[in-house]
Amino acid sequence: MGRIHVVTDSGSDLPVELRQSLGIHVVPLTVQFGDEIFRDGVDISTAEFYTRLRQETRMPSTCQPSPADFVEAYERIAQPGDTILSVHLSSKMSGTYQSAVLASTMIDPQIAVKAIDSKAASLGTGVVALTAAEAVQAGKAVEQVLEDVQRTIEHMQVYFVVDTLEYLQKNGRIGLASALVGTLLNIKPVLTLVDGQVAPFEKIRGRAKALKRLRELGTAFRERHPDRQLKAAISHADNLKEAEALAQALPDILDLEHEVVLGDIGPTIGVHTGPGTIAVFLYIY
Repeated sequence: MGRIHVVTDSGSDLPVELRQSLGIHVVPLTVQFGDEIFRDGVDISTAEFYTRLRQETRMPSTCQPSPADFVEAYERIAQPGDTILSVHLSSKMSGTYQSAVLASTMIDPQIAVKAIDSKAASLGTGVVALTAAEAVQAGKAVEQVLEDVQRTIEHMQVYFVVDTLEYLQKNGRIGLASALVGTLLNIKPVLTLVDGQVAPFEKIRGRAKALKRLRELGTAFRERHPDRQLKAAISHADNLKEAEALAQALPDILDLEHEVVLGDIGPTIGVHTGPGTIAVFLYIY
């Protein structure tokens, strides 16, 4: 019986130690500042990225991995008879998922590749890959792993607060929240994801109230699922203090049995959110 491998992309924002402990492989997207191109997590660190982002006058951009990048990764880790579960950024936000799908047709047909659209970004993608890797580690068959993955995708709630909509707008990732642009005065909108794209959730006046609202939304999620085990993750864009405060509050709010996964929003996603962003991901275990 072949092995099951889990692959994701750098937009998943999983902490390195967690990826390594579960054997999750990462294919990086690239970030471009002018004529300079960097592979996320390979040629540029998260700290270096935010320093550079604050200094730049031109908006950087990202580029998805090519199908050849995925082929190289798949062939490096798998043998005939193996299965690869390739978990990626929402197809509404990035072409990464499509590159993985194309790559799946370009390798040895004895290696089964199942590309998965997480319909999320940052740790929303990361926890889908995490769900898959934990199920593999528990010895589940491919079909059972995919059931766990689908449950995480279907029941995940994502809420995030950005300092400014400028980055989402200029990089074309504003989605359904475009109606908010130009209407905000000290408003820190709570945003969400709807079918894999950014959407407005609520308008909140002031950052402190927006962060308080994230906690209240955690309470509401628990109330909707009173008899279920829940998990949570938080990612932040160079905003560790606020992220840690929220991470300390969520276990009591959600009655968690597992630690909150806390990670940086890396360059792949940070290009689009800008610094200061904080995001919470709530899902059923």
